[in-house]
Amino acid sequence: MGESNVTFGAEGPANASAGRNASARGAREEVPAVLWVIMGISPLGFVGNGVLLWFLCFRVRRSPFTVYITHLSVADLSLLLCISLLTVHYTLGFQLSAGFNYTVVTLSATFLFGYNTGLYLLTAISVERCLSVLFPIWYRCHRPRHQSALVCALLWALSCLVTAMEYALCIDNGRPGYAQSRCRPVIILIAVLSFLVFTPLMVASSAVLLVRVRRNARANPSSKLYVVIAATVAVFLAFAVPIRVLYLLYYEFWSTFGDVHDVSVLFSAVNSSANPFIYFFVGSSRERRFQEPLRVVLARAFKDDTQPRRPGGGPPAQSAV
Repeated sequence: MGESNVTFGAEGPANASAGRNASARGAREEVPAVLWVIMGISPLGFVGNGVLLWFLCFRVRRSPFTVYITHLSVADLSLLLCISLLTVHYTLGFQLSAGFNYTVVTLSATFLFGYNTGLYLLTAISVERCLSVLFPIWYRCHRPRHQSALVCALLWALSCLVTAMEYALCIDNGRPGYAQSRCRPVIILIAVLSFLVFTPLMVASSAVLLVRVRRNARANPSSKLYVVIAATVAVFLAFAVPIRVLYLLYYEFWSTFGDVHDVSVLFSAVNSSANPFIYFFVGSSRERRFQEPLRVVLARAFKDDTQPRRPGGGPPAQSAV
């Protein structure tokens, strides 16, 4: 966003701080309208993900699928928090301290961390659901009970590693790709992970899942879980994937793509805010929308008819987060 003058701009943190102090003495620049839109969307998404997280932790029966959704909600919360802080900081138009520029850079790195984690977790959701349809016997009988928690832990670790490399080699001193020879391998690694591994896996598994369910007359057509996954993946592809493309181009051609940085942050805010509302509208009944308890709505949206069952026909086994 406009904060790119501090985070990724051509000036270093000291020069950026001096320039901001000088501008504070002069006429205050008009805040772009897109920032006001971001400040309107981010709190809604933050509250929505917070409420969702509380219900998932305390009110909704856990399943392999809800474990992933819980971690995805945490990633969206961290990303929205960073967006809100960066946007408010830029909108206020003053510097709290000389060291706050480095805090802004750290928030930007946390923003990328939330994005990377969201991509990896959503891919895991799509792939696991696809496997549950293609290999139902394995999923019911042989799937490790704590597989979801283990996969989430590994994906958080991968996201932390990738983001740390990007932070250290590309944005550590507040300049876009300040050491091109060191930053370019990181850009290539991120591009491979994002566009040759995780995004194709997410799209392919979602497509196979939808085709298999539509062709299989014995599949449960009333299950809303398929709609939840399809809608979440569609929103991610529409709003989140272009952001990563823009950031990779931004490191190499920051003077050309810096002007559309605000739009990329807006798209990210929309993507991270949309999921709780998707779950609500998919899980709610048309006839009784806004009348049913939220716990019932979420339980209906996340109902998993393929999750493993305990011997003897007992209730579905729960998976620890």
